[in-house]
Amino acid sequence: MKSFISIILFLLSQPLLSQPIELLEHRVWNKSPIHIVLPVGKERRIDFPLSIQLQVPASIKAMSERIQITESGSVYWIASQSFKRQRVNAVTDTGYSYILDIEARPKGHQHPIAIVDDRIPKQNSNTSQFSGPIYDYDYVDLTRFASQSVYAPERLIKPLPGIRRVTVESEHLSLVKGADLITEPMAQWVVPTIPSLYVTAVRVTSNSLRIITLDPRLLRGDFLAASSQHSRVNAAGEEGDTTTWYLVSGQPFDEVSP
Repeated sequence: MKSFISIILFLLSQPLLSQPIELLEHRVWNKSPIHIVLPVGKERRIDFPLSIQLQVPASIKAMSERIQITESGSVYWIASQSFKRQRVNAVTDTGYSYILDIEARPKGHQHPIAIVDDRIPKQNSNTSQFSGPIYDYDYVDLTRFASQSVYAPERLIKPLPGIRRVTVESEHLSLVKGADLITEPMAQWVVPTIPSLYVTAVRVTSNSLRIITLDPRLLRGDFLAASSQHSRVNAAGEEGDTTTWYLVSGQPFDEVSP
C-alpha cells in the first residue's frame, strides 16, 4: 500500500454495470456505531442476526414514513425527509445490543445491509447463512485490481472473482485537506467479503503552480486504506499534473466521503 506504481494511462476498460439489486452489504459489529444512510422516500432493509427491538428517538420517528420490524430481525425503513446522524439502539431478546448512527439523504443506496455478529453462533444467526461464495481479499488485492482497471488494457487485467462495478456519482470534491487539488471519483467496485469492501478510483488533478506531494494522512473521509498511482503531481498544466487515488472503504464512497 505504501509503494506507488507508474504506468501509462489508458481508458477505463471495465464495463459499467447498474447497481445490482441482489447486492447485500455486510457490516461486522465491532462495538463501534454502525453508520447507515437512508434514501429519502425509498425503503432500505437492515438485517440483524436475531430478532430485535429498536429504540428510536421521537425526532427520527417524526421524520420517518415507516419503520417495520419483522420477527426474524429485519427492519424496513423509509425516511420521509433528510436528517443528520442520530443514535438508534437495537436490542435483541437475548441481550445483545447494537448502536446505529442513522441519517437520511435525498440520494442514497437502497441495497440491504446485513449485520454480522461473531458472538452469535452461525447456526443461530439470521445473517451468517450465506447462499453465495464469500471471498477473502485484502486491501492490496482491491487496490491492484482498481489500478489495472484504470491504467491497463483489458487483456492485461487480472480477474478478481466476485468483484463488481457499481455506480459512483462523478463530482468535484474537496477530498484533500489544505491541498490545491481537484478530486473526482471515476469508478467504484465492491466485493462480497465479510465485511463488504469497496474500492474507488479517484482522479486527482493539480490546481496549483507548484509540485504537490500526495499525503494520504490529509484525506478527508472514513477510508480504511489509501494509495496513489504516483507519489506527487506536477504543477497545473504540466505533464504529470494528474494521477489517481485508490481508496478502500467499508461503505459506498458517497457515504464515507465529505
